[in-house]
Amino acid sequence: MLTFLDFKKETDSRRLRNVYYIAALDNYFVSKAGEILREKLFGSKDNRDNFFLKYADESPLQEIIDLNSNFSSLFSESKIIIVKRCEKYSKKLTELLEHFKSPDAGSYLLFVFDKQYVLDKKLDKEIEFFDFSDLPQKSINQLVKKEFESKGFSINDEELDFFIASVPQNFDLLITEIEKICNYDFEDSEKTITKDVILKLIGYDEEYSPEELVHSIINKDSKRSSQILDNLLNSAGLNEIYLLSILSNYYMDLVTLKTKGVENLDIRALQGKYKMWYNRAKFAKTHYKNTNINSLETSLKKILETDMKLKTSMLDSKILMASLVEELVNS
Repeated sequence: MLTFLDFKKETDSRRLRNVYYIAALDNYFVSKAGEILREKLFGSKDNRDNFFLKYADESPLQEIIDLNSNFSSLFSESKIIIVKRCEKYSKKLTELLEHFKSPDAGSYLLFVFDKQYVLDKKLDKEIEFFDFSDLPQKSINQLVKKEFESKGFSINDEELDFFIASVPQNFDLLITEIEKICNYDFEDSEKTITKDVILKLIGYDEEYSPEELVHSIINKDSKRSSQILDNLLNSAGLNEIYLLSILSNYYMDLVTLKTKGVENLDIRALQGKYKMWYNRAKFAKTHYKNTNINSLETSLKKILETDMKLKTSMLDSKILMASLVEELVNS
């Protein structure tokens, strides 16, 4: 799939498409795409006069078809329509694709689908999608550094790597954590982001980090893993779903290292080809031999089951996490 960088390259060269199909996991790059199109078409990213944000589970497909065809404005010949959650149009997907082969000349539409839905249905094999869920790691570094610098802060490469590795692979969360850090009352007038500041504001210290939690689980250290979990949830106040996302990523990395041929790749290749963020690649490379594939697959299944319970049941979230960690230790 094409990426957000390809989208930006096209729009920078004024090669605008009337219809874009987007695969995304969060909202960050979808919002950025909207800003870029408003800047190009209306002269300002803040101009929302002819900008429409719709949700497929709230707006029938016919409403989008009518909006594309019938809307006219005295102020602009163009309109931008972003439709999120388009997997909800699954029963009318053929109609959507057929109708928008020939959209109104003044319409610029972004149909945003959940990435996993796109992959499961192999939609990217039928039509050209832009993947707004991922970037090359070099670009992630540049994006995060630029976000800090735009707020008047500096951060060196080592701290930058540490910060990115400490946050789940979700750009909305990355930006939220950047804003949290930048709102901190710095004693240093130079506003330099240090590792101590990152640890303090993300909410845990190195001895009680999610990485240490996974390490203790792999070592079958039930007491230590319980201590770390208690610290993360009750002292650091880490959100249970947030923590579960981090655990899931570590386990996926370990499973990847169990794939034939992958274990021989160096850290750079793991980070680039398999999207292991920073220190996680080093962790997986160090510890994958201490695990077996059956145990890892069982653990991932338990993590997914817990995720579903956290999101859909009324069970106590801390008890669910404690039970999960104990199960992971015994897997």
